[in-house]
Parts: sequence; C-alpha cells; structure tokens
Amino acid sequence: MSIAHWVRCAVLAVIVAATATSLSAQQPAPPLPLPAPTMAEAMKALDLARAAATKMGVGLSCAVVDSRGDLVALARMDNARFFTTDVARGKAQVSAMFGQPSGSLAQFGTNPAFANLNITAQGRLYPVQGAVPIAHGTQLIGAIGCSGGSGQQDEDAAKAGIVGF
Repeated sequence: MSIAHWVRCAVLAVIVAATATSLSAQQPAPPLPLPAPTMAEAMKALDLARAAATKMGVGLSCAVVDSRGDLVALARMDNARFFTTDVARGKAQVSAMFGQPSGSLAQFGTNPAFANLNITAQGRLYPVQGAVPIAHGTQLIGAIGCSGGSGQQDEDAAKAGIVGF
C-alpha cells in the first residue's frame, strides 16, 4: 500500500472522529419534566373533595393525576364501592388529557377516534361527568376525578378539591 493510501485513511479517520464529536455535541437537551401536582397538593385536594362528599352524604373515590394522566394520589371513602377507584382515575385521566371537565367530553366518547384511544388505554378512560382539570395559573398540571355519586355530585366534589390549587 502506498503512503497516499495511508494518508487518505488517516484523513478519513480524523473526519469521522470530528463528525462524531460534532454530532454528540449537538444532541438536544433532555425534555423538561412535565408539571405535576405535588403529593401535598394532591392530598389536600383529596381531603377537600372528601369533605364535600361527606357534606353531600355520598361515599366517593377520588383520584389526582398529573398532566400525562399518571396517578399522583387516590383515596376511597369507607362507604364507596370498590370499582369507583378505577372510574375516578379514568375520569381524571380524560380530563388531564384534554384539559377540560370530563363531562364535556361525553359526546367525544362516542367517536371512533376516542374508542381507538381507549383501546390503547386498555378501556380505562371514562369521558363522563366527574372530573376537572387542575391548573397552576394558565398551565395544566393534572386533574382530579371522583366517582360514587351522581355525575353532578362527583363533579362538585372534584371542584371542591381544586380549591387548594
């Protein structure tokens, strides 16, 4: 092999190394964490919702989720039915996903696009009255959903819970 060949190989190796270094330096910054209610905020919201439910004379389960719909805190009152925890969480997830009360999405719940989304979520989304979004200022940080009473009672308890935000 000629010296010219070795020089070309060396130059190519330098170019590859420089390009790799340049590309690694241009990696995008990691995404900022999504905002979420703190545990203390979530527990306060659940306490306020439970107080409202007690005043109404109904046993509820209430769930607080973050802006992705991931559970932050969940509480079931002693006289709430066992399935209400899943329904409360599903209502809260829908409210957080769309940034509006879950009851306003009832019509959308019959849409095939929503049906496909709910299949992906393993049938855990409930677009029925009982959840409201949680915001800090204008930024959506999650939602609280309640289940166990009428839709209006569930929503009233959820609204009582967001007073803490």
